[in-house]
Amino acid sequence: MKMIGIIPARKHISAFSKQLSEKTGLDSRVIFRDIIRAKRINHISLNEYEWTGYYKLSEEQKRSVSTLWTRAQFRKTFTDRRYISILMNKYIFSKVFSEFYGRKCVRMEDVSPAVLKELGGELGKVVIKPGCKGQGKGVRVFPVTTDGEIQAAMDYVRQVKNGIAEEYIIQHEALAALNPGAVSIVRFYSLSSPAGSYLFAPVLTVAISKAISNGCQDALTAMADIRTGLVISDAVDQNELVEYAAHPITGVPFKGLQLPFWEETIAMMRRAVPLASKISNIGWDVAITPTGPLIIEANTIPGFNTAQYRGYGWITGNFGYQPLFDEGMKGVPFTLDERFEKVVLRLD
Repeated sequence: MKMIGIIPARKHISAFSKQLSEKTGLDSRVIFRDIIRAKRINHISLNEYEWTGYYKLSEEQKRSVSTLWTRAQFRKTFTDRRYISILMNKYIFSKVFSEFYGRKCVRMEDVSPAVLKELGGELGKVVIKPGCKGQGKGVRVFPVTTDGEIQAAMDYVRQVKNGIAEEYIIQHEALAALNPGAVSIVRFYSLSSPAGSYLFAPVLTVAISKAISNGCQDALTAMADIRTGLVISDAVDQNELVEYAAHPITGVPFKGLQLPFWEETIAMMRRAVPLASKISNIGWDVAITPTGPLIIEANTIPGFNTAQYRGYGWITGNFGYQPLFDEGMKGVPFTLDERFEKVVLRLD
C-alpha cells in the first residue's frame, strides 16, 4: 500500500525538479535527490524548498531551515491546547490583551445598527471579522455612514454570525504614506519553551490594493531590524515571487523606512508574549497608530514565508530559524550571534 503513495509523490517531485531546473540552471537529477534527502531531514514542502533557496545552501544552512512540519512538532510538544481559545476566539483575545488592544470590540451577536454607528465614529468605518477563519479570510471593512451602508454591514453580520465587529484603526502617517487605504501591520513571531522565550523576524506587511494587509492574499512583505525598527529589505509579493523596491501604487520606498514608536512596540511585546506563554509558537500582528502600537491579533499557526525568503537570506547569513526551535526540542543551546542580531531578541 505504501508504494501506491510513494510512486505518485516521486513523479510529482520529479516534475517539480525539472521546472526548478529550468529556472535555476541546476541539474534536475541533483535537485530531485536533494529534495528526497531534505524530506528525510525536515519534511520540507516543495514550496518551502523553492522559497528558501534550499538548493543553494550549505549542509549546515540546510539543517537550519524551519519548516511547517518542524514547527508543528514544536507546537505539539510545548503548547498546552487548553489555552488555544485565547487566540482563536477573537473576542476573548480582545479581553485577555485589552491593555494592548486599543479599540472597541463587540461580539457579532451583540451587533446592531446602533452599535455599528457607534463603532464607526467620525471615521465612518468598521472592521468585521468572522471567527477562526485565518489568513484574513472573510475580514471586511464596511463604511457605516448611511442607512444603506449600515444595512449592508448588518447583512454581512447575519451571514457570518460568529465573530466580532470593531473600530477601524487609524495608522501612523509614516505607514499611511505606503498605503493610505489599508492598515499596514508588523508581524512578529514568538517562541516559548522551557529552554527560553524569543521574539523574532519582524515583517512589515503592506496591502497592494485591497483593504486588508495580509501576506497570504494581497500584500508586500519586507524585513525590519528588530533592534531599531528600520526596514532593511525591499518587499516581496510572496504569492507572485516578485520583489518591489517601492510600493507599486504610492511609489514610497520600503528599505530605509523607520517604523515609528519602535521602542514602545518592543516594550509592548515584552509584556504581551508572557501572557500567552502556554502557546509555544505565535505570529503577532501589530499596528502602529499616531499614539503608539497596538496588537491586532495573534495566530497559532503563523505563516512563515518572508522570514526565510531566499532573497533576504543575507540578513542571517543564509541561516534559517530552526536553531531557535531546536533549543527546546533537542536541547541544543541557541547562540544569538551576528547571524541573528538583526532579527532575534531573547525575552527571558
